[in-house]
Amino acid sequence: MPKIDHVTPCRRFLQPGEVLWEARDYDVYPNLPLLPAHLWAPRKRPPRPKGLLGKLSDVLDKVSQPSAGTAERRPSDSRLLDNKLVNNPLTRTVGTVAEGLNEAQENVEDALDDATERMMYGKPMEGDWTSMAGRFLVQVTNAGGSLQHQALTDRRLFVLTDQATGWREREPELELAVQIQLSNIAELRPRPRMTFPRGRFDLVFVDGSWLALSCSFQDDMEAMVTAFQGR
Repeated sequence: MPKIDHVTPCRRFLQPGEVLWEARDYDVYPNLPLLPAHLWAPRKRPPRPKGLLGKLSDVLDKVSQPSAGTAERRPSDSRLLDNKLVNNPLTRTVGTVAEGLNEAQENVEDALDDATERMMYGKPMEGDWTSMAGRFLVQVTNAGGSLQHQALTDRRLFVLTDQATGWREREPELELAVQIQLSNIAELRPRPRMTFPRGRFDLVFVDGSWLALSCSFQDDMEAMVTAFQGR
């Protein structure tokens, strides 16, 4: 299987006089923290396709919308919700206890899942959302698309995302997802034997925060780390 070319796409994003040291695949590391709701950027709606596909989208939009007057036709007081069984204090108590037991079980299951993920993947991030690591993760997450390439140059580390997503195959639409100047990077720290997958390395910032990045293969990760160390 031929190796994917990451160098050519990254060269298109070089600044005048900038030297590309290394370009490899960007593999989103598992178990990264989820962004809080207030940090999500509003999604831009893609332009409506023209022709038959555009008309089909219009039809689907109309079908997916609730019919006018549905709320008026629905009874305001359902017999099922207004009977004596539902309003009985004992029934409400039993329901509350059952709900509490279900929540307790879900909490235990979530805790076990978190422990398993920590054992498999290790700690993925150090720092809050205002740290350099937090801001890096916010920006790369809000970039959207499919993260494809990461590159290290004599000036910065940057990540490219492909916005040509969806069921139709089309030419890549690459955009800069995030970039960080070398002066803000303290270390690229390899972590191949501590966790799975083996392509993990930590992007350590000068403020002490860090974030787990990843390549698909350990050799690619080592190439990125070696390029940074030999700068």
